[in-house]
Amino acid sequence: MPVAGAREHRMKCVFNEACSDSQYGNLSIQLDAAKRLYCHVCQTSSNILGLIHGLENHQPPAGGRLRGQEFKEAVAKLREINGVVDGLRPARTQRPTVTKQEEPMALPKEANVPMIRHENEAARNLADLHNDLVVDVAEMSPEAAQYVRKREWLTSELMQKWGVGWIPGNGRSLFRKNYLVYTHHNERGEVVSYSGRDLSFEAKWSKWLRDGKPEGKKPNKHRYVTGYKRGLELYGGYADRLNEPHVQESLNEYGVAVCEGQNEILRMESLGVAAVGLGSNKATDQQIEKLIRFAKQAGGNRALLLPDCDAEGEAGFKELLWRLTEAGVQTRLGFTSNTHDGMMRGRQPEDLTEEEWATIRQSLAK
Repeated sequence: MPVAGAREHRMKCVFNEACSDSQYGNLSIQLDAAKRLYCHVCQTSSNILGLIHGLENHQPPAGGRLRGQEFKEAVAKLREINGVVDGLRPARTQRPTVTKQEEPMALPKEANVPMIRHENEAARNLADLHNDLVVDVAEMSPEAAQYVRKREWLTSELMQKWGVGWIPGNGRSLFRKNYLVYTHHNERGEVVSYSGRDLSFEAKWSKWLRDGKPEGKKPNKHRYVTGYKRGLELYGGYADRLNEPHVQESLNEYGVAVCEGQNEILRMESLGVAAVGLGSNKATDQQIEKLIRFAKQAGGNRALLLPDCDAEGEAGFKELLWRLTEAGVQTRLGFTSNTHDGMMRGRQPEDLTEEEWATIRQSLAK
């Protein structure tokens, strides 16, 4: 049950059993009047009726939204649940009513509120947290310094530019000292969230697997500001980047490059490739709409996919390849676990060396 006074509740995804094995988190439910819910793995977004549908059918609504018979069944179940309470009320004479065709509820267009205008004062106070981030490894915790030093391309200049760094315990941070913090912007360049990468995640994940995947104990790789919907944004997808010369050069050569996580975007940036990130292995409908628009407006109607070469990463990007191609975007895969003599098998774009990228780049030019 949710903790009293909590703003958000997390639970096992009711739409897809495979979500429980993922490293990306589980279903979050906003405990406000709207009861919005979002799965950070399968990217299903819905409301209380969608939750009822998922609990009953263990799958998301067909087409992404409740319609027709699915909608009627969810409404009927909600009425049945409410009837437990209604049954305590005095019986009333029911007038005959004309049966109306149930219509799907119109959902407001979702958007992440810039933190400077957030309804929560604590969130507003974090709007300029990026100014406090430490980018000098000499001033970081040993864990953070080790994490950064393992990635020689993650320079202090790159971190400063992208709003990435370690945050000391300064009394106003939602992240503990064992996180590397990333700044997230919307298309207009406004700060809409921060995420913290747990520097102890790998050890926690291994322990969780050894312990038999206990319910409610699965560790999360990233922590976000409460209420942030990462499926509405693309990391690095803000308009001001178009003013940078190397971004235009990259768009001319590759079209819109797409990766999964923040580190992948930063590594490709250091290699001269302007990419945007999904924040997950599976793109949402909103992200796909943006990618199509970016490709057609700025990328010569072309896209280059650079997946994480594990089972989850490649499965998600296969679907993205299909969706972009259906939309008429000329889409290519930069690599897979089986191309380039298996060079990328089990690896991610952040693992690329300059020599390896030169080989891949040459193959793309053919």
